[in-house]
Amino acid sequence: MTTPTTAPRTSPDRAWAATAALIGIHQVEEVVFSLGVWRDEVGDTGWAPLDRVLRHSPIASYSVGPRVATLAGQALVGTMLYAATRRSPGLTRAATSALSLGWGAAFVMHLTVATRTRSAMPGLATSILPGLPGVAVTLRYIWAGHRAG
Repeated sequence: MTTPTTAPRTSPDRAWAATAALIGIHQVEEVVFSLGVWRDEVGDTGWAPLDRVLRHSPIASYSVGPRVATLAGQALVGTMLYAATRRSPGLTRAATSALSLGWGAAFVMHLTVATRTRSAMPGLATSILPGLPGVAVTLRYIWAGHRAG
């Protein structure tokens, strides 16, 4: 029973659903719009480690097949993490928080690269919305009702 001073906890299933939605929306944009084509138009990002990743990552492929396969692989790993943690609220909070924060860092990278290159890098739109605000909302949702102690 919920008292006025205690919010109900978010269930592990709902925490995973919120996290999957945040990540999935962004990843679909990267499948639809080719980072390879963008890279050809813009050139280097000015950050050598990222440029190396963009030259070799399947998510940056010109062909949609490798991009879809990458998204499918990410979905498979996410499903495995969900299955491994869903019975534990603590493990769910840790895993979904880590994923949300990791994608938050990716959103910041997209915003930084877009600003630096003065271009609309694939993934930019969903780094703005739901993007960083979505990370904050998702983390708040994941941790709703949880009090350490």
